[in-house]
Amino acid sequence: MRRFREALYVLLLLISVIISVKIRILNPWDSVFTFTVRLSENDPWYYYRLIENCIRNFPERIWFDPMTQYPFGTYTHFGPFLVYFSAILAILSNSTSGEALRSVLVFIPAIGGILTIFAIFFLVRNTFGKRAAIVSAILISIIPGQFLHRSMLSFNDHHVWEVFWMCLSLAFFTLIAKSEFNKKGLAFAVLGGLSFGMYILTWAAGFTFGLLILSAIFLALLFRIKISPSTYKLTVIYFVVSAIIFLPFAFKEPSSPALYSPMQLSMLIFYAIATAFLWQFDSKFEKIAKYVKIGKENSLLLLAVVGLIVISTLFPQFSITIGTVTGYLQPRGGMLTVGEVQPFFTQYGDFTLAPAYYHFGMTFFFAVPAIVYLMFRVYKRKDLCEFTMLLWAIALLIALAGQNRFAYYFAAVSATFAGFAVDKILEFAHVYRLISGERKISILRVILALFLVFILVYPTYSLAEAQSRGVGAINKQWYDSMVWLKENTPDNGYENYYYQIYAPGNPNERYNYPFETYGVISWWDYGHWILAIGKRMAIANPFQQGIGNFYDDIPGAAPFFVGRNESYAEKIADSLNVRYVVSDIEMATGKFYAMATWAEGDLPLAYKYYDGVLYLTQQGRLGIGNDVPPGSIGLSRVPSKLYYETMEARFHIFDGSGLEHYRLVYESEPSDEWKIYQTYTGQMSPLDIAIYETIQRARFGVPPSLYANEIFIKVAYQILYQRELGLPVDLNATGYVKIFERVKGAVVKGKANSEFVEVSAKIKTNQGRIFEYYQKVKVENGEYKVILPYSHNSSYEVKPITPYTLKSGEIVKELSLKEEQVVNGETVLLDLI
Repeated sequence: MRRFREALYVLLLLISVIISVKIRILNPWDSVFTFTVRLSENDPWYYYRLIENCIRNFPERIWFDPMTQYPFGTYTHFGPFLVYFSAILAILSNSTSGEALRSVLVFIPAIGGILTIFAIFFLVRNTFGKRAAIVSAILISIIPGQFLHRSMLSFNDHHVWEVFWMCLSLAFFTLIAKSEFNKKGLAFAVLGGLSFGMYILTWAAGFTFGLLILSAIFLALLFRIKISPSTYKLTVIYFVVSAIIFLPFAFKEPSSPALYSPMQLSMLIFYAIATAFLWQFDSKFEKIAKYVKIGKENSLLLLAVVGLIVISTLFPQFSITIGTVTGYLQPRGGMLTVGEVQPFFTQYGDFTLAPAYYHFGMTFFFAVPAIVYLMFRVYKRKDLCEFTMLLWAIALLIALAGQNRFAYYFAAVSATFAGFAVDKILEFAHVYRLISGERKISILRVILALFLVFILVYPTYSLAEAQSRGVGAINKQWYDSMVWLKENTPDNGYENYYYQIYAPGNPNERYNYPFETYGVISWWDYGHWILAIGKRMAIANPFQQGIGNFYDDIPGAAPFFVGRNESYAEKIADSLNVRYVVSDIEMATGKFYAMATWAEGDLPLAYKYYDGVLYLTQQGRLGIGNDVPPGSIGLSRVPSKLYYETMEARFHIFDGSGLEHYRLVYESEPSDEWKIYQTYTGQMSPLDIAIYETIQRARFGVPPSLYANEIFIKVAYQILYQRELGLPVDLNATGYVKIFERVKGAVVKGKANSEFVEVSAKIKTNQGRIFEYYQKVKVENGEYKVILPYSHNSSYEVKPITPYTLKSGEIVKELSLKEEQVVNGETVLLDLI
């Protein structure tokens, strides 16, 4: 019977692996291997940059990167584990660059997800037994949400490895808590310290896990849970080994909880010393009790307060880190728009459990009662292993409530305790008796238990199956744009510099670059793509660096794009040495509120950029108002006049028309979705297509597409503000991504007798689209001056197809400009009299 059980456990683990391979690799396969090998989202592309560089310089790697957060550079908090692990796999497979390298990297998160099955089994087996362990292993393989997303094909980031090493670190500590001080116990301590050290080398802030272990020992003392001398001694070794593992990386960066610095090493040493101190306190308190009048528990509390004061004084950022993780310190300003730092159980200001179902399936609703049950069991049994597991679950539940980014961590808790719950349900329902062949069972109990297992497994697996059908990766429009950026903008030595190891700099001071450089500015979401694919220096990046704001007058992407006049944008561009600007349809529509919030400093301050709703009446007429009349269909929020004055609107909605120092040099295709609608709807106008698709999507509760929003924004402008602002607009879906070059511009000036001079030209893009460049300047003292950014002999495919037409009253003249005139800011004299 024992052999049968062991074989069954192996079979079930194998089934878990097979399911995991299907969900994590096979399901998303076609969305990863497409027009290129796509990495998910943003951070995996920066890892790709680090890994490429590490392969060229092995075993050296980047610790300070001057090619992002240009022109200052930044220390990178991405740990050495994933960089070296990925680089070694790539070298061994002889796939060291480009698509070949990415073809290796995309499998690494899935490997982490599969290995976590065994880490969870190992952890749960040590505390709750093999039966619970096998259920937990199956559940972690099918759990949906963040953990699945971060362990799927293409998401080569450190998050899945954080969970893996954390579970191993905790598993070995639970073994330590049961072990004697012998060879076996020492092996557990060394392996546990190795796992904890690797955890920190995966994520620098992982050193806080040691606080959980130390807290478990401290609270166990406080609650009179027995701790053997062997546990104390082995835990000290556990922390010492982790410090030794971390030591080679302890002085790479300035002291910070997020960087590889002396702070982590100091905390590991502190954990070891504190554990040794608690051991001596526990074993010798009776001898000193006559000198201490406040009792053992009060003495412990006093020592804890003193310890926290000392740590917070030596490392002020430590307490800030804990406060942020627990949600005690809530995000403010632009961070309010970063999804992963929002409270988990709140949507639209109200408490909800919907995110729990999305991210954990039904496991959450089995795990929480199991955590409560374990509280009572710990109270009765006073077992250190179970107490530590309980503390782990509560700590991660608090972290989850504070920030939803910890959902991928809590997936391990949810699977662990749901497995524990299922084990207890099956035991109570006589299912194990049935398997063992016993006859004294309750059929009703068995049926109820199996029904509960079905309720747990089926919805959870169904969610995972649906969520794994694709990955949130870079689209073809962005990828093509970044390839164009690399191949069509001045190299200046970037290609060679990209692969170098850099001397550290001060992120608060401009970096001393060895050649002439320039910056590329876009919204922070896209900084890693600009660097890793475009091989150019990004000003803002997904580390939320280079963003800036109005209220502290900090130059950056937010005030640049949200600023409402070109002269202000030029001031920022000068300070950051901007040469290219990259805008996309998301920045002009859905992401604009985030840009405005970062720039203004608070979400309510961003509301001024919106004013009313565009709606369609039953008679088929468009209207704009604060409320949608009965029977009408709301189409889109309407921007206010302030929005149309922003640089982002000038770039993306107006194609740079009216700007003096910025010219469109590339635009991508529109989205594939829009092209499908165009094909399906035949000869319908862009506005009719936008209305049609919005109505169709509304039937399924889906908001309008980005391109429908672009059309609606332009329609609202034509109705409300075009007469006042004067800029022409192309009422069509334009490129998903647009790249602009910053130039001095040719200065055209002369005499004129009218009040204004109007300048226009037809511009043809690389997509064959034609739009009108238009500028209107005031005549002062009989003279005018206009700065024009386009030349007629530019090497870029985007250029004027007509001469500039300059009109002053009845006087109309034409002018063609040469590239050197535009680039050098030369003056051209042309009288309009």
